[in-house]
Amino acid sequence: MDLAVKWRFFRHLLGGRDRDSEHLYRWHIEKRSGARMRVGLTTDKWKTCADDYVSSARALFETMRDDGFIASATFAVPIDPNGELLDGSHRVACALAIRQDYIPVRREQRHVWAPAWDYEWFVAAGMGHDDLERLCRDFKELTAA
Repeated sequence: MDLAVKWRFFRHLLGGRDRDSEHLYRWHIEKRSGARMRVGLTTDKWKTCADDYVSSARALFETMRDDGFIASATFAVPIDPNGELLDGSHRVACALAIRQDYIPVRREQRHVWAPAWDYEWFVAAGMGHDDLERLCRDFKELTAA
């Protein structure tokens, strides 16, 4: 469901006029990484606040919108032996939002370490009922595409 939050934000950047998507995206980043960032630890190697995530997502969107997904081993999305994302959720969500035909992946031997950002995670994080319903609709639309 983490992908649905990002996908919704990227669709907004594409012209969807969904200002709530950025608020939800920032909420998700805060719930996911806020504690680390508040004590001065970086996330994703350099990000120290939600603004860093938003500006990075916007830059990724602009690059992928203009140039597509760079199909090289350097930019391939790493997946574990079970097909779970190890990294690259922003790239995948953006590619899906702009309807890329191809997303290169690289299978790795290590297994995913992060918790599942699934429905239960969003409930435990305190997402409101209306937002949960919207997230479920977004996830259904994302997976149907």
